[in-house]
Order: sequence, then C-alpha cells, then structure tokens
Amino acid sequence: MTVNFSCPISGEQRDNTTVRVVAGFVFVIAGVSLVISFLISDQMAAIITGVLALDFIIRAFVKPKYSPLASLARGIVSGLNLPKKMVDSAPKVFAARIGVAFSVVTTILYAGNHLYAGSIVLVILLLCAALESFLSFCLGCWLYSLLPKKLGNILSREYVK
Repeated sequence: MTVNFSCPISGEQRDNTTVRVVAGFVFVIAGVSLVISFLISDQMAAIITGVLALDFIIRAFVKPKYSPLASLARGIVSGLNLPKKMVDSAPKVFAARIGVAFSVVTTILYAGNHLYAGSIVLVILLLCAALESFLSFCLGCWLYSLLPKKLGNILSREYVK
C-alpha cells in the first residue's frame, strides 16, 4: 500500500488576508493573556485563553462566519479594502484545530495554577500566530501538507457545511 503525501484539499476557499488579521488578533490576545498571567493572575489569564479557545472551536468545528474574531477581521479587511487572496480551507481548518488544542491546554494549565507550563504552551501559540499574521507562514498548514492525504482529509473534515 502506497501512502500519498500530497496535500489534501477540500475544494472550499477561504480569504487568507482575513485569516492573517485573525492571527493578529490571536497574537494580541495571547500576548495580553501572557502578561496578565505574570502580572495579575493566572486565573484571569485562564478566562482570557478560555474565551480564545471558544473562538478557535467555532472556527475549527462550526463555521468561521460565526467566530467573533473572524467577523471583526472581515469587517477590517472590507473597511480597509484589503485585497483578498483565496486559499484552500482544509489546511486552515487543521491549523485552527491545533489552535483549539493549544488554547484549551493553556486554559486548563492556567486554571490549575501551572503558570510556567501554561505560559510555555501559550508562547508556542503566540509564535504560531505571529508567523501567520506577520510573515504569512502558517505552521499548522505546513504540518498539514506533510500528512498522508487520507489522514489529512479526516483531520480537516468540516462537520457543518
């Protein structure tokens, strides 16, 4: 049996400019949460990362159009008349699901008073968001491209059309 390592695609498109703006919001929210965790309380940071996790869940498992961050980003992209760059949705869905994992783990760690462990996970999310927003390099999408096609299709399948 041969494994096909070509990047699995969904055929559905998503505006990468909007995705990059959302990543900028994630960067800011994660950065604020990180600062709050050290200066104020990891419990307050847990609330912030929990809200971020909810937004990731909406984008990863429901539909991006219902995400508050994606809605705000679409408004900014439209208001500034930024050019749209359409890309396949499957790698972005996969990357959002990785974001769910990182934000949920961070929330749990902060809620359990594990400041340093939560901060390490949050810094990784922060770096991924920075790469996407500022350099247009999606680490989750890159990882997705390395998956065998069948596994990639399973991991990025959208449940609600």
